Amino acid sequence: MPATKARTITLPEGSEMMTCVRVDGKNRKLHVLFGDGTWVCVSVDKIERAGKPVRLDLDRIELSDPHVLLIGVKDGGQEEIPSDFIRYLGDPEFARSEKEKEELSRRAFGNRVRRLREQAELTQLELASRAHVSRLTILRIENGQMYARTETLRRIAKALDTSLAQLIAAD
Repeated sequence: MPATKARTITLPEGSEMMTCVRVDGKNRKLHVLFGDGTWVCVSVDKIERAGKPVRLDLDRIELSDPHVLLIGVKDGGQEEIPSDFIRYLGDPEFARSEKEKEELSRRAFGNRVRRLREQAELTQLELASRAHVSRLTILRIENGQMYARTETLRRIAKALDTSLAQLIAAD
């Protein structure tokens, strides 16, 4: 039988698939293995403080879905912890990459708003007035410094005489 070379096969979405969870109850840490072979360690305290304050029950953990970790709450119920949140908290490189993607997305959206505004031959002040928002809001959106709330996006779309779907759709 011919010798075969060792190789690694990873799934493209493996970075967001949890395949194993080890619970360190003493130190209140979770060690999570992702489908791409990366182990991350996350402090349970960080998870508890991320949203509404809860006390997680580390004796009640389920990984029945590779994208969601279910952890019991001490006073009843369950918290659903998405895999990308676990990865974000425990993997600085993943967190940096996600922040870069978010920034690129905000910039692309801002450029789209600017392009539509210019096609409508409106100044930022005119668009702001028609959309009932401040010029600073339009400026920050166009510069990729912020995302707007859905209601603000609806007003901007209406002011630009386009649909909300057209406003937010990627090119």
